[in-house]
Amino acid sequence: MNDELGYLEKIDEVRYRTGLGFEAARNLLEQADWSILQALSDYEAEKSRQGNQFMSKIKSVIDEGNRTAIVIKAKGDTVAELPVTAGVVGAVLAPKLALLGAAACALTRCSVHLRKERPVADTLGETLIDN
Repeated sequence: MNDELGYLEKIDEVRYRTGLGFEAARNLLEQADWSILQALSDYEAEKSRQGNQFMSKIKSVIDEGNRTAIVIKAKGDTVAELPVTAGVVGAVLAPKLALLGAAACALTRCSVHLRKERPVADTLGETLIDN
């Protein structure tokens, strides 16, 4: 009975410090051989790893957006060209202006194209090889 109370106290402590549910806290403690310090350390390490993965994914999405351009053409001439990232940020910060621009584009029969650019490393590699 006393051991069960000790386990419950440890689970409650991990729940309090991490915000995890009962079962997740119990599993974390079991993996750490019921050491609260080890469980909390493992939790922080996993949280940090997940944060790093998230930031890495965000950086790759932004990089991809910077390598893809929105090209607006009117009567065959390029009117505007900007990275997709800038277009998305602009639409989020000023949605009414983005809607106005889209309406003006539709009324003047502009065409909107996406142009995928090659990565900088590929361009540099080809330039070095061609010389």
